[in-house]
Amino acid sequence: MDMRKRIASITKIPFISIPGRKESSTVCVLIKSVITEMKMTKKKAAIGVAIIIALVAIWSVMKPAPAEAAEMKVYGSLNYMLSNNENASGVATSKAENNGSAIGVDFNSNIAEGIDGFAKLEVDIDADDSGSSPFDSKLAYAGIDMGDKGVLSAGRQNSVFKGAVTSKTDVFPEFGGSAAQKLFSRDSHTVVYSNSLGAIQFDNLVKVDGSTGKSGVDVYETAASMDISDSLNIGVAYTDDKVNSVEYMGAGVTFDLSDATTIGYNHTIKEVESTSLETTANEVVASHLIGATTFSVGYGEIEDGNKYTTVGAEKKFGENFSMYGAFQQTDVPTGTDTNDMAAGIKFKF
Repeated sequence: MDMRKRIASITKIPFISIPGRKESSTVCVLIKSVITEMKMTKKKAAIGVAIIIALVAIWSVMKPAPAEAAEMKVYGSLNYMLSNNENASGVATSKAENNGSAIGVDFNSNIAEGIDGFAKLEVDIDADDSGSSPFDSKLAYAGIDMGDKGVLSAGRQNSVFKGAVTSKTDVFPEFGGSAAQKLFSRDSHTVVYSNSLGAIQFDNLVKVDGSTGKSGVDVYETAASMDISDSLNIGVAYTDDKVNSVEYMGAGVTFDLSDATTIGYNHTIKEVESTSLETTANEVVASHLIGATTFSVGYGEIEDGNKYTTVGAEKKFGENFSMYGAFQQTDVPTGTDTNDMAAGIKFKF
């Protein structure tokens, strides 16, 4: 008996025949797995049916592509700094330390006509860790790019809220972004779907890790961004943290005053559903390039909370090497103000 029909008979699922195609038993196996996991409760059955339809729809439009090796790109950075930070008592501590060193690999391969498969693995490198585990997962996901049908990926990924809103002011080599309210910068157990409608880019993220103790989505994010012109980009986003019953809303703008000068701004709102407590925050930065050095200054303020003033500069020496310095003053309404400083070097490849 044909293996595909054998699988269909075992799973009790009629084999799906698409004219002109060499069908693969993979889809039957995937569908069988979905039904097994559903355990046939009504709610899970509905979710399972949706997954099955999505699998069949994606599979049915795929036309086999000639076999070819995946493209691979290796990249990374070594970032080390000397910092001097004050604690809540005003006591300063100096430290030479790692500052986000990382190494990563990008994979890309054409898997069908008009469809590319891709994957990214990026790990933080703790240059100060002499033990057996100097690596920490930063990004790890895989997906498919279906062209005008969108991009679907799953794994540990960046927040789409950050991408559309809070990244507008995240420009400093160290510090900065302290007043930009968001749930996370990146997280695991996520699925992201992205597509565009005209000039508008839409991104949607769901996190499902069982934190609520029941079936369903634990965190949902949606974002939209648009280039109004070559110099102006706007973004809006929303996050629903169902685990902690907290919502985040935000809007961000970047505007290029010239080839050398850029202004970024974001406005965020955090709302705790149980208490209806709403906290707003604003952050603005300006960056200016002189020669090979970028100078940045920023100010952020959380309603009834801390105020942050940040300045920084980064000078590039060629394409791969740079040196930087940054300073941040934190105005604490009910405590001791703090001053933090850092200077470092970074090598990228």
